[in-house]
Amino acid sequence: MLYRKSMNHLAAALLLSCGLAATGGRFATAQSNGSASDARIPQWEIQDHLDRDWYRDMITHGLVDHWVKNSVAPNGFIQEDLDRNWKPWGTQQEATVNGQGRVLLSMTLVYKMNGESNTEYLAAINRSANFLLKMRDPQYGGYYLRVGSDGHVIEDAKTGYQSFALYSLAMAGQVTGEKKYLDAATDLFRVIRDKMDDAEFFGSGGSYTRDWQKIPRRAFGAGGGSIRSDGVDAMGWGSGNPPGGRQGRPGAGLFGNAIPVHCVDLHMFEALLGLYEATKSEEVWKEIDKELSGISRVFDYKVGYLSACYDADWKPVGPPTANPGHFLFEWASELSRAVDLGADPKFVDLGNRILNLAVTTYDPAIGGLGGHNAAGAPTPMLWWPQCEVVKASAMYAILHGRKDLWPYYHETLHFLKANYFDKQDGGWFEWYLPGGKSREEQGERAFYKGSVDGPEWSSYHQTKLAYELWRITDPNYKPWPTHDKN
Repeated sequence: MLYRKSMNHLAAALLLSCGLAATGGRFATAQSNGSASDARIPQWEIQDHLDRDWYRDMITHGLVDHWVKNSVAPNGFIQEDLDRNWKPWGTQQEATVNGQGRVLLSMTLVYKMNGESNTEYLAAINRSANFLLKMRDPQYGGYYLRVGSDGHVIEDAKTGYQSFALYSLAMAGQVTGEKKYLDAATDLFRVIRDKMDDAEFFGSGGSYTRDWQKIPRRAFGAGGGSIRSDGVDAMGWGSGNPPGGRQGRPGAGLFGNAIPVHCVDLHMFEALLGLYEATKSEEVWKEIDKELSGISRVFDYKVGYLSACYDADWKPVGPPTANPGHFLFEWASELSRAVDLGADPKFVDLGNRILNLAVTTYDPAIGGLGGHNAAGAPTPMLWWPQCEVVKASAMYAILHGRKDLWPYYHETLHFLKANYFDKQDGGWFEWYLPGGKSREEQGERAFYKGSVDGPEWSSYHQTKLAYELWRITDPNYKPWPTHDKN
């Protein structure tokens, strides 16, 4: 792990603890005054903080190599239920559009990071993308929610996880040069735009039946993320669910007892950016520009955040910091990426505002997000919110002048390395339990590498973290020119 010459781990911890404890102090002032800067820090300064080759090698050999070798069947079905030794556990042989897409996306990004020369990766990408194409609904368009390992349809609903079919097919087309993947992505983009938009927000309408009849949203979740039609809460948003136990329960959750009417789907926006990167299509940019206008309209400029969901009058539903990894840190990263691709630089200012709120949820005593519930009892800390902290803090420190975020980057990366890497069998563990039982005492389940019904699991968040930091630390990095207004 690399640190600045003048900062070690203890110094970073002291800076972080003192800064957060002193309300209104120098650390808080640095956050509130953070603003957009078009001056990327010098390469030598980047290298003082992170090693882009380490990120490439870590994500390749420490994680995605294992998925390529152990999860991709000859027909392209991706087996997500993998135990600590990378063997299938249980009897479930199912693929979701979410899981198939996330692992496929991970393989494409790692293939790109390694010079697009690994034939084993290329073969796995093609097999997996072809299996995903078979999940397409030939009558109504869109992709089935869940199929068996042989491709037979198990659930035919259409949810917000269409985003991962869109993003992964766009990237598969980009890295393989196969026109059929880009054509499929463009076709899906048009279906989502025409069937799933919510006001200015691409694909944010929630969940639908096979023939695009709207499924009402539920009180405990945003409605667009359910991985099963029987109530599994795919994003882990249900109140009190343990890791791996995604069964949603009726009643209050992330949004209290309110039922959201409108939502803004981050992963749909992320997929739009990926499709534009792969195609440079003005048709796609028009949709991006429309969504950015919507973000400007509904952004809470007083508190400094973009709510996940809204009521009928577009008033925010739920607390601003309910899911900081996803709704705060991850949104900041995607706004920076949009500016990288040509969006108005003012959206970095919004990302800065979001991060100012996001860091108030951070626990410097642990070095990450979460760890205790409202009663102070230890709760499992999933790995993916920690990835989003590392990614967003480094992106804004490197690209946008937010040097005050480096302690969050270093502390959280240290926390990830210490608690989530499986140094014996490779891969990442799903969670860390502070102050509780050891991983061995928690049982075999604590060592598992994947689950089809733990949809943030597998390789996606880790790979996006590694890829984005590898991308922006390239000595030849240049953002795209600001896109002209039509």
